[in-house]
Amino acid sequence: LIRVNVTKLELPLMKAAGLTVPEHMGGMWAPIISKANYRVNPQHAVKLNVVLVHHKTIRNFTQIYNNIRDMVNNHGAKYCLSDKPFSLVQAGDRGEHWGAVEKYFGGTKLPNNVMVLDFSRPPRGQSSDPAYSVVKNMLGKGGYVSQFVNFATYDHSNPRDQHRSNIILSGVARQILSKCGVRVWWVNIPRSLPLPAVLVGVDVYHAPRKFDQQAGKRKAKESVAAVVVSIIRSHNPEENSMTEVYCETERRLAGQEMELGAVMSRTVANALKAFKLPAPKSCYIFRDGVGDSAVKTVAAQEIPAVRSGLLQAPVGGKGKGAQVPLSYIVVQKRINTKFLTESGSKVPCGALVTDLQGADYKTFYINGTSPPYSTPKPARYIIAQNDQPLYKVSPSQLAWALCHDYPNWTGPIKVPAPVQLAHKLAELAGNMDDCGSSLNHQKYAGKIYFL
Repeated sequence: LIRVNVTKLELPLMKAAGLTVPEHMGGMWAPIISKANYRVNPQHAVKLNVVLVHHKTIRNFTQIYNNIRDMVNNHGAKYCLSDKPFSLVQAGDRGEHWGAVEKYFGGTKLPNNVMVLDFSRPPRGQSSDPAYSVVKNMLGKGGYVSQFVNFATYDHSNPRDQHRSNIILSGVARQILSKCGVRVWWVNIPRSLPLPAVLVGVDVYHAPRKFDQQAGKRKAKESVAAVVVSIIRSHNPEENSMTEVYCETERRLAGQEMELGAVMSRTVANALKAFKLPAPKSCYIFRDGVGDSAVKTVAAQEIPAVRSGLLQAPVGGKGKGAQVPLSYIVVQKRINTKFLTESGSKVPCGALVTDLQGADYKTFYINGTSPPYSTPKPARYIIAQNDQPLYKVSPSQLAWALCHDYPNWTGPIKVPAPVQLAHKLAELAGNMDDCGSSLNHQKYAGKIYFL
């Protein structure tokens, strides 16, 4: 046991459509988000043409759609759902599910702004739908945003508790808006961060081994790397109503974590072009999946690659030749370090420890979550590179703010949002048959479609 000093980081300022998240709701702010009204002029809102896929056993699917539609539209956001579904597709289990989707999209002329809402019911005894990754793969080729509602988790067609059903469906409504690119809530990042800033999250997903009948043994599937680039242009919440997110994936040899320089450089360059950002003022890379012994090697390979991507300014831009100040931070979440208080009470969310330092790099720990019935495990942050113009930016304050910026959870998470977004995308692509190779990344620019 080693005695260390702990600093409690304050809750960052968060707002949703002008509503401020109070201190006492810093662990769960869903009730605040549910009241948010972004007051976008309905004439300027984008109406989504919804293709409603429903399992053949689900009753009252039109009423459930109406509930979700009203919850989405009551937010008054940039995107809204049409009064009625553009089309209905009845599906069954497994092949009858993806077959129905494939048949519809293969023979129907579709308008712009199509979104797929899939009411799925997994086969008896299964918690998740085996058709999920197959349908996602099909829709990913066309760049269609989709949202699944799992009726095995809760049967909204026959709810025992309507209040619980409404809570779940309100989360679905928030997820739809987030996938379309709406910034559902805004988090105040350190004012010392030079803007516009490029935030890069990187992770590699390793799919579980599966039994191969021909080989007669369990074999590993290819791994998938995901790079998610987020752009922040302003410290003003009114100027951050939509997210600027671009991402790409790449299949790897099973178990391969390193040599991601090429995909990182390409993704950063494509992000700058997609959002016409010629001259970023700063770049932060949050890299997951790197052990202590590999930090030096990985950083030496990936930092120059990202710098190269940052120099590839859009056509007509003035950013070429200027080196962007960069910080490279390795985020380790599977560590053996735990912190206990002398009084026996829980270590709170936002506990910052800087007394434990590594031999080669500056290190800090943040306790992002504090579960009620277990000892929380912090994330370790290793600063492998921090350029001089970024010395005034507190990396711990930035990381802590980004732990509150993951749009799929209305509470703090263990790691910064760029890392969690990369993990979510890598997992989605890694469970597809083609490891996400057919995903239409350019069409998905500006949309967090993989939540």
